[in-house]
Amino acid sequence: GIVFGLGGIGLNVIQGLKLAGADQIVGVDLNPGKVEMAKRFGMTDFVNPSEIEGDLVAHLVELTGGGADYTFDATGNVNVMRTALEAAHKGWGESIIIGVAPAGAEISTRPFQLVTGRSWRGTAFGGASGRTDVPKIVDWYMDGKIEIDPMITHKLSLDEINHGFDLMHEGKSIRAVVEF
Repeated sequence: GIVFGLGGIGLNVIQGLKLAGADQIVGVDLNPGKVEMAKRFGMTDFVNPSEIEGDLVAHLVELTGGGADYTFDATGNVNVMRTALEAAHKGWGESIIIGVAPAGAEISTRPFQLVTGRSWRGTAFGGASGRTDVPKIVDWYMDGKIEIDPMITHKLSLDEINHGFDLMHEGKSIRAVVEF
């Protein structure tokens, strides 16, 4: 699988891919500061698009031996969504959009990308049912199957809440918790 965006959502996607038994998990992000945490959660390869000469899609397709079975956009950037689709394997690759794009934004690709067997899907809440899946996820956490604690990179008091937004916009936190 290929995960675009290594923030809190992307890290959880990596963790899910590892739990599902994925052999190769490629993380794509412009911030090399996110590599260590992503590796901890199961990322096997890292790609920084700013360091790739030429076509990013071609690079990812080569790295994954023909494209990934599953790609995930956790950025909300419509251009990244297109890249994620086009980096999915021809014939059966699925690209899942998780990130929320700005209001009014549209996604596009050449019809050839879909006619050749790729599919584009969206998801809300990871497709989880709050009533039945959340208790199972809590059990996974309690049993140590998934990690959440390492994602809490900052603990702030209520009067530091604006600093939390700054950290988020600067890409310096994964999850900040406000304690009061």
